[in-house]
Amino acid sequence: MRVLTLVDLKVDVVVCAKNQAMCLERVLKQIISFIPFENLIVVYGTSKDNTKEVAKKYATKVFWDEDKGLGAARAIGVEKAESEIVAFIDSDVILTKDWFQRLIKYLDDLKVAAVNGTCIFGYGCKPLESLWEYIRRTGSIYVGCNNTMFRREAVLGVGNFNKSIKEAGEDYELYYRLLKAGYKWIWVKDVTVYHPMNMLEFLERVRRWTRGRARIDGIVSQVSKVSLLRLYARLFCAIPESLWGGVKLSLLVNPLFLLYSPLMNTVRVQEEFKMLIKYLKNRL
Repeated sequence: MRVLTLVDLKVDVVVCAKNQAMCLERVLKQIISFIPFENLIVVYGTSKDNTKEVAKKYATKVFWDEDKGLGAARAIGVEKAESEIVAFIDSDVILTKDWFQRLIKYLDDLKVAAVNGTCIFGYGCKPLESLWEYIRRTGSIYVGCNNTMFRREAVLGVGNFNKSIKEAGEDYELYYRLLKAGYKWIWVKDVTVYHPMNMLEFLERVRRWTRGRARIDGIVSQVSKVSLLRLYARLFCAIPESLWGGVKLSLLVNPLFLLYSPLMNTVRVQEEFKMLIKYLKNRL
């Protein structure tokens, strides 16, 4: 079989959108300007605005996700794509001009199934911008699909995105399956996209992320061969460390995190505790 080079690689771009008409138009225009795609695919959910109409105006292919949620929408995008590489870009991000050129080169390695940059959640909000700059400097793992290129064959080879995951966590669960199959998921820290939001909006995003991750821990426990109770134990044991992390963030990033970090931890614990109670009830 002939090994594809970067010159040979073809790319389809997938955007999943629901109630995002204004943001969607912005990002589709940026994709058209910045990325040499073969197909621009929008997978939309039933919306209260004209998301569907905006999608049809700019995209080469448009599909309805039948309101089955984010996991199903991403899976549809992979299934309907035709190119070797499938790039997922969220409808509400601001794309940077060099994003494509700086990430595509990592897919020359056939063991790389996914590569993503850093999404600055809170663009325009100085404390959150500082937080993400700190995460970018000190973090080692960043898993997300908001600005990610996938090797389509690898994703399909492990069963595609899990269609049963409706809200959040579909990326985290796929990450575990790809790693188990021997692939690599690369984070290129200095490649960025931007997501405008304030601190209250980010707090709600933390709640959604935690809820999504907690809901799929049962799936991940099967993939990683770690018992679900052990996963929850790790989460709760990390609370003191997280509180100390808030103190560090207040000193290293912004004083507001002395108050904001406990709020984030409270949101996380609430969602994790709800899922733990549900798990224990199901076990009885």
